[in-house]
Amino acid sequence: MRERADWMVPTDDAILEYVRDAGEVPPAVIGRNIDSHPNYTGQRCRNLADHGLLDRKSDGYYSLTELGARYLDEDIDAGELDTDH
Repeated sequence: MRERADWMVPTDDAILEYVRDAGEVPPAVIGRNIDSHPNYTGQRCRNLADHGLLDRKSDGYYSLTELGARYLDEDIDAGELDTDH
């Protein structure tokens, strides 16, 4: 099991995994597919984007960043995610 940064919650992993598989998607679609409320999913997506794991497009869609992919592949230490990007 991958290690999360202190600020992360279990839903974050589900969001990142879904976005990796789906490509560019809005929070409402992510939430529907991971069984999470769209508003909560949107908050978590913004937080993940603030930390560099997701990229928010101007149309409100999110995509996985290289850092997000490295996190999912366990190629980085979770401690590296504790700083703001």
